[in-house]
Amino acid sequence: MAARKREQAVIVSIHDVAPANLVEVRWLLGRLDELGARPRSLLVISSDRRDGDLGRSPDLVNMLQAEVRSGSEIVLHGFTHRREGPWRGSLATRVRAAAFAREDAEFASLAWPDQRARLQSGRKLLRDLGFEVSGFCPPAWLSTPELPDLLRELGFRYLVEMLWVHDLRSRRRIAVPWLGYLGAGPLNEALVRAGAALLRPWRAHAPAVSVFLHPQGASRSPACARVLRELALLLRERRPVTYGELLDWPT
Repeated sequence: MAARKREQAVIVSIHDVAPANLVEVRWLLGRLDELGARPRSLLVISSDRRDGDLGRSPDLVNMLQAEVRSGSEIVLHGFTHRREGPWRGSLATRVRAAAFAREDAEFASLAWPDQRARLQSGRKLLRDLGFEVSGFCPPAWLSTPELPDLLRELGFRYLVEMLWVHDLRSRRRIAVPWLGYLGAGPLNEALVRAGAALLRPWRAHAPAVSVFLHPQGASRSPACARVLRELALLLRERRPVTYGELLDWPT
C-alpha cells in the first residue's frame, strides 16, 4: 500500500492590525473568507501612536472577538510599531532596519528593559480586552538577541521571524518559507516578489509555508491581488493553520 501523503500547512497572517488600518483589515478578511482561508493569525499593534490603544476602537475589538470565536488567533505585534532610538542588534539587523523599516522596527531600537516593559504592557492591554496571546512577532520581523530569552521569561510560547517560527519551550525552529504583500512602495514590493520567487522551490516541498498580508493600500494594490491569487492556489493543497497550531504540526 502506498504511503499516505503528509498534509501540508499554510499560515495566513494579517499584520499591523490597528484602529488606523481597520477598513483595509476588514477588506482583507473579506477576501480571505471568499478563499476559505480560515483560521488566520492577526498580528495586533496594541498601542498605535496616532489613534491610541486598541480599546479606543470598539469596532476593531468586536471584529477581533468574532475572529477568535471562529478559530483565528491574536499575536502581539509590538507596542507602538515605531522606532524609538538608534538601531541595535547585529549588523544584518541594523542594515535591514535602515533599508526597509526605517520607522517601524520597534524591537530593533530598544534596550532590553524597554523591550520587557513593552511586552508586558502590550500583553496586559490585550488581556484586559479579553484576548490571551501566546505569540509575538516583532515589527518588520526585526529584533535584538535578547528577545527569545525575554519572551521565554515572560511565558510566551513562540516567536515569529520572517523565515522561522521559534518554539520557545522546546527551542525548536520551524521553517516557514514565505510569500506576501508588504504594503510598501513599488521598489519594496518588487524586492518582496523577487524574494518569494527565490523561495518558490523551497515552498513547494516545505511542510508549512507563510503568506503575510499588510493592510496598507491592500484593496487598491495589484501586488496584493497577485498574492491573493497565489494563496488561492496554495489552498487547493494546503490546510490553513495558525502559528500556534503550527507548533504541534508534524514537520
